[in-house]
Amino acid sequence: MEGKIKTATVKREGEHWYIIFITEVDPKPLPPSEEAIGIDLGTNPHFLVTSEGEMVEAPRHFQKAEEKLAKAQRELSRKKKGKSGRKKARLKVAKLHRKIANQRRDFHHKVARKLVNRYGTIVHEDLNILALSRSYVAKGIHDAGWAQFLAILAYKAAAHRASGSVLAGRRVIKVDPKYTSQDCPVCGHREKKPLWVRAYTCPQCGALLHRDVAAAQNILAKAWTGPSGETPRAFPQGNTPRSPGL
Repeated sequence: MEGKIKTATVKREGEHWYIIFITEVDPKPLPPSEEAIGIDLGTNPHFLVTSEGEMVEAPRHFQKAEEKLAKAQRELSRKKKGKSGRKKARLKVAKLHRKIANQRRDFHHKVARKLVNRYGTIVHEDLNILALSRSYVAKGIHDAGWAQFLAILAYKAAAHRASGSVLAGRRVIKVDPKYTSQDCPVCGHREKKPLWVRAYTCPQCGALLHRDVAAAQNILAKAWTGPSGETPRAFPQGNTPRSPGL
């Protein structure tokens, strides 16, 4: 174990016991990075799309385990209270939920680490996830785990911020989500499009765009052009969003 142990917490999840240590270690700053990226979160088929055109497939852990989970829950509902069979059925349901949660958390950590290792500035929409989780897309948002991912991303970036050098730090910036999926990042033309439209040609400038890449580029641009006092300058002069592509 690395560092000086500060606390130890014993935790139980179902039939499993864990001990969690918090240790104090010397910070290890990442190499300086002037690169900036905008990210657009999604649910299906992509969990995340970047302003550079990279697309991270949504793992959909809950969706893949849904049938097995539903079967286990039906078995639990048929068991009588106080019987040993009910306890066994309840543990089976809890085990499935725990596996889904662990898979989702592992995926979030890996994606966040990849972003923080490479980019000095990461920009995302300031989403009202609580409200969205009550909408018609609630199931997909819960499966994607946006809130958990953004929290993990923020603290991984914060861990490298106080490194004694501005360029060696990592920043996560939230921007207003309005019109990010409606504006053309090339000419600024605004046009509302149905959700099923994933690729289109801008009627104003003719740019061929992938909708999610365009949104990510708009998100990045908002951190660059935001009103004075709203957000700090996100990245050095010249590091502007790349030309969009399909």
